[in-house]
Amino acid sequence: MPAWPGFFISLEGIDGAGKSTQGAALAAELSRAGHDVVSLRPSDTQLGELVRGYLLQHHATPVDPWTEALLFNAGRVQLLRERILPALGAGCVVIADRYADSTFAYQGGGRGLPRTELERLHREACRDVWPDLTLLLEVPRALAEERQRFQELPLDRFEAAADGFHAAVRAAFDELAAANPGRIVRIDAGRPPTAVAAEIRDITMRRLAERPGATS
Repeated sequence: MPAWPGFFISLEGIDGAGKSTQGAALAAELSRAGHDVVSLRPSDTQLGELVRGYLLQHHATPVDPWTEALLFNAGRVQLLRERILPALGAGCVVIADRYADSTFAYQGGGRGLPRTELERLHREACRDVWPDLTLLLEVPRALAEERQRFQELPLDRFEAAADGFHAAVRAAFDELAAANPGRIVRIDAGRPPTAVAAEIRDITMRRLAERPGATS
């Protein structure tokens, strides 16, 4: 039996992949199907908002990669305690826009920190809690940049990083998907949003029906 009566979904991918759009569409579909849904972002606690507000800013002095990793993990610990675990315990479907895989990809792949150490940190600090299903939205970097330009918002410190950084992040996501095929499902998010949403809905509904103890 699962560790909680709820179901934990994370959405991952580079900036501009469409995580927010697809997360909202999935939440609406699940709600219509009768599920209690809780949608969360890393900034949905007071600590998380402070952490992201600091780390996404441009700074005159470079921020150490381990500082990034530790602060992102601190925000995640608080999100787990305040929001994720209570919702899962109440039987909700939790949809998280980013979770631990983002740290493995951005601070591991992008910044060069050892993934084994980042995974150990996650196991210790975050009680070894992993999503039941991770949807990895994959888009070409050029399309992601085009979407970001369309929003006409200033780029944060990660979005404005050099191409080599983003290539390393994408490679790390590839490695994570290959290493965790049972949990991580790759989604071609370069297609029209309705087609992407339909595939995500079908995958999620199937996983919900297959989980131990499911009644429908």
